Amino acid sequence: MKQLPMMATGKVISDYRPLIKYLEIADKESKDKVIPRAEDIEVVRELISRGISNLNELLNELIKYVQNRVNEDLAKKAVEEVFNTEVDKTLAKHIISKVVAGWIIEMAEQFGVIKFKFRY
Repeated sequence: MKQLPMMATGKVISDYRPLIKYLEIADKESKDKVIPRAEDIEVVRELISRGISNLNELLNELIKYVQNRVNEDLAKKAVEEVFNTEVDKTLAKHIISKVVAGWIIEMAEQFGVIKFKFRY
């Protein structure tokens, strides 16, 4: 069974292992910076009100929004441990930022801010 952070559903992010490892090795300040907060959900609401309705666009906007909250040294260490391969700090920071952004979107869905429409 996959381990998911609080209020994560796995609908946007299928692999939370890099973030879980990041949270395990981070100090309290670094953890607090990446854990979603109420204002993050409001950012989703704002982006949607500006006309962003595509999941990829929303995810990309949120990646930019959260990336400065991610410690690149911790990201590198977490990603390398999880995937057992060397990565540069920029890629590692992007991976963690994407997972956090997806987590925010999943939380926003649970709060009723966004509704997923799946096409088959």
